[in-house]
Amino acid sequence: MRLLQQRPTSAVQRQGRNQNPNTIPELEVKRIIPALPTFYSSNPLHDQNVQELTKALRKHVSFPYDLSRNATVKWFNFEQYKQIAGGSRLKVIQHQELLKLLNRLSAIDPQLQNDDLVALLNKFKVAESAQNSRLEVPQLDANGRAIAVGRRKASSAKVYLVRGEGHVMINNSSLVSYLPRSSDRLKVTYPLKVTDSEGKYNVFVKVRGGGLSGQAGAISLGISRALVIHNPLLKSRLYKAGCMTRDHRVVERKKPGKVKARKSPTWVKR
Repeated sequence: MRLLQQRPTSAVQRQGRNQNPNTIPELEVKRIIPALPTFYSSNPLHDQNVQELTKALRKHVSFPYDLSRNATVKWFNFEQYKQIAGGSRLKVIQHQELLKLLNRLSAIDPQLQNDDLVALLNKFKVAESAQNSRLEVPQLDANGRAIAVGRRKASSAKVYLVRGEGHVMINNSSLVSYLPRSSDRLKVTYPLKVTDSEGKYNVFVKVRGGGLSGQAGAISLGISRALVIHNPLLKSRLYKAGCMTRDHRVVERKKPGKVKARKSPTWVKR
């Protein structure tokens, strides 16, 4: 989009403004004017989009809306919107501001949305073909294995789950020899207990990074995801048991001037 336009000022127009018609007309001069009202802002393209959406929201602010309708709507992510809204000038907080306006407008009852509003929202929607291409459902491979990846702290585990007698191998070692603590072993086999799948699947794991506790959590998440590939109906049961949610907790870093992350050194007044 061109941000500047050249508007010629003819000599006849200037002569009509001049009170003395006998003066010699000046040469034609091209005056450059901004193409967007937001030209002098830090990001004209994004600010213009925000102005259009804000204007539409003020026009339809009294219409009934339901935010649950936004569950199936896919808007441009930050990288996609960056290509049409200023490139490196775009900031994450600006993209979040845009998403709030889009979600509020798309939540209006579809029967009350006019053609102008629908066309405005479609400018920021991901094409349905692109959505379908990204939603790839995991399938079993040629050997009947479900392959999934689980992560916890600094650990990453790649899990191969296949129907079998219930053997669990971690880095070519048995479960007992690799995880000596019983708490870690219980954490690994917990998804199998929740779904009553003990003795029905063989589990082969390649894990690296972190300690044994983090690796056990990563393996547990990988097994849960692999079970869902075998049987999608198990997802709700695993989700309620807390097996499908990654544990994002990590040790907080030490701060300068502190003994640990938050502990301060001992201070005595006298």
